[in-house]
Amino acid sequence: MASILKVDSMQGVTSAGDITITSEGGAATMSLQQGVAKAWVNYTTAASFVNNDSFNVSSLTDVGAGSCKIVFTNVMSNDAFSTTGLQVMGAGQLGLNAQETNLTWCISYNTSNAAADSGETTGTVHGDLA
Repeated sequence: MASILKVDSMQGVTSAGDITITSEGGAATMSLQQGVAKAWVNYTTAASFVNNDSFNVSSLTDVGAGSCKIVFTNVMSNDAFSTTGLQVMGAGQLGLNAQETNLTWCISYNTSNAAADSGETTGTVHGDLA
C-alpha cells in the first residue's frame, strides 16, 4: 500500500537541521540538507542579458564579454561551496571562479580562449547556507 506524506516543513528529532536519508540499496545514509541544491540559475547573455529562471539568486550582473556576477539571496556559510555550470550554446568553455559567501562569478570563453558571451548558461551551487 502506497503512502503520501504531506508536510510544510521537516526537522530532525536529534537535531532540527539533521535529516538522514537511506540509499536505495539501504547500505548507506546521507544528510538530506547536504544533497539539496542551495541555488541555481539559467540565464542568457548572447543577444541580451536575461535571467530566464533561478532559485536563491537575488541579482545577475553582466560584467562584460563572457562575465556574469551571480549574487545569492541567502548567503553561504563560507566560500568553499561547489559550483557546476554548463553552457547550452555559444562560446566553447565555461569557468566558474572567484567565489564569496554571497556570490559567484561565471566567465565563458570561446574556442580561441577569449572571453565571450554564450547563448545560454546554467549553474548550480551546493554547500552550506549560513
